[in-house]
Amino acid sequence: MMLNVPGTPRTNSAAAWLRRSSPSAESLRAFLQSGALFAWSEDRWIIAWGDPVKSAQPHPDHLSFYRPDFMLRDLQPWRIYPHAAAVSPDGLAQQLQGEASVRAWGEFDVTAFAATFHAVQGVLRRGELSKAVPAVFEQSAGPLQEAELERALRALANLPAGLMPYGYWDANGGCLGASPELLFANDGVEIHTMAVAGTARAGRAPDEMMDDPKERSEHALVLEDLTAQIGPLGSVTRGATRLWRIGILSHLRTDLRVTPAQAPAFADLVRLLHPTPAVGIAPRGDWRQWTERLDGAERGAFAAPFGLSLPDGTARCLVAIRGVQWNRESARCGAGCGLVAGSDLTRETAELRLKLAATRGNLGL
Repeated sequence: MMLNVPGTPRTNSAAAWLRRSSPSAESLRAFLQSGALFAWSEDRWIIAWGDPVKSAQPHPDHLSFYRPDFMLRDLQPWRIYPHAAAVSPDGLAQQLQGEASVRAWGEFDVTAFAATFHAVQGVLRRGELSKAVPAVFEQSAGPLQEAELERALRALANLPAGLMPYGYWDANGGCLGASPELLFANDGVEIHTMAVAGTARAGRAPDEMMDDPKERSEHALVLEDLTAQIGPLGSVTRGATRLWRIGILSHLRTDLRVTPAQAPAFADLVRLLHPTPAVGIAPRGDWRQWTERLDGAERGAFAAPFGLSLPDGTARCLVAIRGVQWNRESARCGAGCGLVAGSDLTRETAELRLKLAATRGNLGL
């Protein structure tokens, strides 16, 4: 399929690709039927529409969306859409409708999670792992309808700073959310990643969370893992660990930067960093086998890397959490929690409920 992208630049200049425009009503209808989005910044979303071409590599002349599953099984994880534009979130939201409706969600299986929790504690006591992140899912009947998609996109345009909207969909299903976790950003000179681990309701006193042994231990495991992973690329600059409030949730966050002698390819960075112990295990080891053991359901897009590559090599990739995924029959909302030796079942169950409520609220679902 030859790609002809009217209204978008045939250039390798990132500035040209990121110049904002307003899609026509016809383009917007096509976007809602088969589209993708990536929040490049707080005031600039990259949207694409049409029937995408699958590829094993990003396209050298066009925007390329990276959307594998969590297990990275897809040998052609890139999607190149025939049309794309950079838009203002507020401007896009003003073009969308989406009436309010009520979607019923069934609670995740608390009994099954309790069994997983106790099994993980045994693994931790035996020293097989130092941290594990099982996932749970709430279920809802029926796929997202177009009105729900419009309403969710409008909701995403009004989220607090720090959350990065992302998604893709077509007639068969899709995935939509707003992640707080950047897997990496590559501007061609410097690579930026972040350790985001430890979660509490935003009303909790800052000193209480910063000094909590369990939260600090969980965060330290993620931080040390990421530092070790990017260390071979060059000298790592580590920022201060801080409390990061986003909506109803607070996290511990530490930024990491490295300037490599030679910029790694997108796929190499994914293999280096995914999955971080914030969504996987520590030490990493055979993370695919552990994920299958810990989770009661296939993760699909949950916590998978989701990224965008520009023709000049500039690229960003986030961790696809705080979202909903759906097919023709149903929708589901996922969340994970980091289990370490000091974890408490009641507290972890409450954290999962809090994350799921925040996700549904972010999407207006």
